[in-house]
Amino acid sequence: FSFFLSSTSAVSTMKSCSIYFKLCSLILVTIELGPSGVVSFLLPQHDTAKPRRHQQTSPFLSKQTSKLAVSTSSDTGERKRHHSYKKSPTKKRKWGKTLKKKQLQSDETWRIYGISVHPDDLAKSTQQDGTLEFPSALKTSLQAKVGLKTIPPGSKVVRRSLDARKKLRHPVFNYVVDVTIPASLRESLGWRVKSGKLEQLPLSDSNVSLDSRTDTGNIGDEDDSSQKKKKTVVICGMGPAGLFCALQLALKSNNSIRPILLDRGQPVEKRGKDIGALMHRRSLDEESNFAFGEGGAGTWSDGKLTTRIGRNSETVRLVLQTLVEFGAPPNILWEGAPHLGTDNLVRLLRNMRHRLQELGGEIHFGTKMTDLQMEGGKVCGVLAKDQDGNDVCFEGDAFVLATGHSARDVYESLHYAGVKLEAKGFAVGFRIEHPQSLINQIQYGDEWGVCVKTGKGITDLANSEYFGTEPQHIAKMPVPSYRLATDKAIDSNGTKRGEFLGMTEKRKNDFDATTLLNYSFSAVVKQGVYSFCMCPGGQIVPSSTDANEVCVNGMSFSRRDSKWANSALVVTVSPDDEVLQDYKQYGVLAGLEFQREMERRASIFGGGNLTVPVQRMTDFCEGKVSETVPSSSYRLGVKSAPCHEIYPAAITSALRDALTNHFKKQMPGYFHPDGLLHAVETRTSSPLRVSRDPNTLTAVGAENLYPSGEGAGYAGGIVSAAVDGVNVAEAILDVVCGESRPNRVERAKPVGFSY
Repeated sequence: FSFFLSSTSAVSTMKSCSIYFKLCSLILVTIELGPSGVVSFLLPQHDTAKPRRHQQTSPFLSKQTSKLAVSTSSDTGERKRHHSYKKSPTKKRKWGKTLKKKQLQSDETWRIYGISVHPDDLAKSTQQDGTLEFPSALKTSLQAKVGLKTIPPGSKVVRRSLDARKKLRHPVFNYVVDVTIPASLRESLGWRVKSGKLEQLPLSDSNVSLDSRTDTGNIGDEDDSSQKKKKTVVICGMGPAGLFCALQLALKSNNSIRPILLDRGQPVEKRGKDIGALMHRRSLDEESNFAFGEGGAGTWSDGKLTTRIGRNSETVRLVLQTLVEFGAPPNILWEGAPHLGTDNLVRLLRNMRHRLQELGGEIHFGTKMTDLQMEGGKVCGVLAKDQDGNDVCFEGDAFVLATGHSARDVYESLHYAGVKLEAKGFAVGFRIEHPQSLINQIQYGDEWGVCVKTGKGITDLANSEYFGTEPQHIAKMPVPSYRLATDKAIDSNGTKRGEFLGMTEKRKNDFDATTLLNYSFSAVVKQGVYSFCMCPGGQIVPSSTDANEVCVNGMSFSRRDSKWANSALVVTVSPDDEVLQDYKQYGVLAGLEFQREMERRASIFGGGNLTVPVQRMTDFCEGKVSETVPSSSYRLGVKSAPCHEIYPAAITSALRDALTNHFKKQMPGYFHPDGLLHAVETRTSSPLRVSRDPNTLTAVGAENLYPSGEGAGYAGGIVSAAVDGVNVAEAILDVVCGESRPNRVERAKPVGFSY
């Protein structure tokens, strides 16, 4: 219609015409277009005296007439208002008020940040209310902060974290809360959006349940003819990536996909017994241990659910909600640093396995992938050995590779099969252990450190004896953790790596010949050193998969109630790092071989039989063997050894510099004689990445192979691995079911670690 009025040619060529249309879907209007260029709007007269509502409010109508004329210029094509057009300001104001009333009657959801609660107030209200999720102390603080007289029903805690920085007078729990209130109440309270303090959210249900995601019935109830029509997806590995990929496929494929899961290890029940045999009789099952088996390496760990992807992304929320539905504690949805603990993970994994089987998933434990069967750049089957030693082949339409970072034989099989691999950064170092009481004092101070309670008598008694005083507060403080990092560690004794390059002879004379020999080859200036996977109230465990190698890791139970605190303390190694020069003959597998060599050296230094070499951190920095060592949580035995000689000098020096010149300042008291280094921690992440297309997520060199998770180089923990598994499942569903299917999950940001 607008085009007709503004078209000069249309006006000049037409003698007259009539156009009928509905204005605002309310009234039939006749338009008469004459040769003079005047357009008449002829409105039908009504029998009733009272005008209709649309006649009162329409801005096109005046009070005196029901005819509105608009003139057009045949010369310029411009639209002009006729003199009979009169704007009705009174009516417009009324219209605006009507809209505002409707808006103020609707509900709005607001996110309120920075609600602080004193630990003692929280303890009192928790004892009275019997709940920790929305205690009365939080309600009081929320009312005082934003002026609410009562807390609206349905208000929920989004996040809770503890702030114990020294600059505060006392520790505080900081909450983030979502409340839903009428817009009229918000207007009277004068709330305005302030980023990071007060934000308005869209009205949507962020809770995702398994029922809402299910597009399928029970696959197992269908007949054989229906089974043959399904696409088969073979998933190698039952860590977070493999499990969440299988679950997503089973729930959302509308019975068009049958997932088959293979794992070289055992289900958590049998795996627990194998780990018990290792810890009590030093009997290592190389296929069922702390690294291999249902749930992956993260099952016997602290179960941390922190991630760099972002807690509010759709896929991360989906993963956390799914964990809760399978048995995880609900507080992981709102705790600032959530963790599961090994005991919770075992129960959760059992529930997830049963659900997958109900959905028709086929699971094979004790089945080790040995090779890929390739035809013309496409995978047609996975070759494997079952737990009886028989060679088997699993054929399928798509294949997911989620075998974890300890499956070194898989990398070699892929390399020889022509699948493209690329070297990536990783990190190596030690696992350091302190008495938990010392960490309590460093993080909370004397006044609040004594208030740390775990519920385990021997641990709480040790903490009380360490401080020697009675608590002044009723609060039970959570077991504290820590995080340390620097990217300025110097990898020589007071000298930056590469400083000798181009150095004057006078300057070189200031250093001895050995120092010059060890460091003059290097061109890298500084190294990154950081703590990783800190386990408060935890223990150190063997993560070796070969009896001739020693590698350690940390774990905690959900209560974090041991007397020790441990963390990895590692140095970054880039793909072109000088420390890998001696391994260049292995090509893209150089980092893998470097890890192996360090683990073999640690076994030799410890004397074999999975005994771990240890050294006080103070002696490590001074380059001397510890005459005595403090007690350790590692149950297979430790031996005092010169751990400073295990790694290349560049890594040792970078770690020394970080401890003495950076971490000592960042966390006073951390550099302590009771800090005990355990050798070695080498498996923080994979040294390789299986190259994949960023759009289809398929491997380069195999069009239907989907690398996923931490072992493939696209994750760095439980949550990010699970998210990557969901991403891969969605990519497969795009191929099988199409991108326009309902409830499609948008792809989350991948996490690949390149140090």
